[in-house]
Amino acid sequence: MGELKRELGLGYATLFGVGLILGAGIYVLVGRAAGLVGDAVWLSVAFSGAIAVSTALSYAELASVFPYASSTHRYVLEAFPGWRLPAFLAAWMVFFEGVAGAATAALGFAGYFTRLLGLGSHAAVPVALALLLLLSLLNWLGVKESAALSAAFTLAEAGGLLLVVLLGLLLPAREPAYLSFNPAVEPWVAVLVGAAVFYFAYTGFEFQPTLSEETKNPERVIPKAILAAVAVTTLLYLLVSLSVVRLMSWGELGSSGAPLADAAAKAWAPAFHLLMVIALFATTNTALGFLVTASRLAYGLAEEGVVWSGFRSVDRRRGTPSLAVALAGVVSALLLLLTWYLPEATGWRLRVAGFEYQLIDLVGKTSSLAVLLAFLLVNSALVALRLRNPSLPRPFRAPLSVGRVPVFPLMANVLILAFLAVSFNDWIVWLSTALVTALGLLLYRRS
Repeated sequence: MGELKRELGLGYATLFGVGLILGAGIYVLVGRAAGLVGDAVWLSVAFSGAIAVSTALSYAELASVFPYASSTHRYVLEAFPGWRLPAFLAAWMVFFEGVAGAATAALGFAGYFTRLLGLGSHAAVPVALALLLLLSLLNWLGVKESAALSAAFTLAEAGGLLLVVLLGLLLPAREPAYLSFNPAVEPWVAVLVGAAVFYFAYTGFEFQPTLSEETKNPERVIPKAILAAVAVTTLLYLLVSLSVVRLMSWGELGSSGAPLADAAAKAWAPAFHLLMVIALFATTNTALGFLVTASRLAYGLAEEGVVWSGFRSVDRRRGTPSLAVALAGVVSALLLLLTWYLPEATGWRLRVAGFEYQLIDLVGKTSSLAVLLAFLLVNSALVALRLRNPSLPRPFRAPLSVGRVPVFPLMANVLILAFLAVSFNDWIVWLSTALVTALGLLLYRRS
């Protein structure tokens, strides 16, 4: 079947991770979270960050021990050898998050693109599909080419966020009360629900280990890349959440479709169009990162023998998993078409507890729930391996243990369970997650 080319070093692996995490989410979701929470939106960002950092430590240690593209699947299976199906489902949930994230980001790109060029909404789907096609082609061309473009776009994204931070610090329009909450919501509920809205902006680091088989010295490079990416993005997110409420009130942020651009324009008018253009880079980068890493996860699952072996096929000239690349692109395109056209064609509408779900909302929240469930298993896998096999060589070891029990994965799971109980209690989201699970079972190979 061939092998993937090992072309990535620490710099590219880190920037790829930063680009995956930064993505498009921060450019929209910080406004929606602020509208729920108030000036204390930074607490929701910090809560999301605590889950991300704690779980990233689990991924970093496990990636140092098992440097394989199958990542999540291998970690759970090594910790719980009899759990072949749960290990597959954990990896399938992460794969679904990737293709759903690519579809969502492509629609986000189309929204910014059509708004900037004055095109009608009818152009959104063709633009999004064209983007997925071009990025899938780039994915097939090679991981080095994909990583180089991702690195350039990541620097542009980070530059946009730093611009917002500087404007908020130097040219504030208001003085926020950083412990002030939206009076319509209980403070602790606001923090958790705001975190549920914002959490999508933190997803991505769990895909970095899927690049292990295309990275030089992955046992040491991938853990460093994961931790560096999460550290950089957490710092940026906290600075942005503290700065943006200095430029615009939380109520205005909550009602804005482009909150960072609108907030920055309060201090410096040209910032609006500049940040709108940067958002194009951000959405492109998110879609590319998810397509690349989801395809590598599919390749890894084929290597493990739990999906069709054809997804192991590697292009001899390009050194990329061609059929897995096609799978990620096709499933993302199908999800995009489904989320856009199904409600229009059927008139489908669903109201739950007074909230009207659109299909794209359902896909987004389902992907977040799916990956959080996978995180529960990955964190548990780290604890189990520490207890059952303490002598296993670990090039990276998550800090802080009580005896042989690591503290951070347990803390992460407690936070995730509280998160799920408060913020993911809509039956339709659990039902859609069950349907995603059923779809995974159709691809699962039992022998």
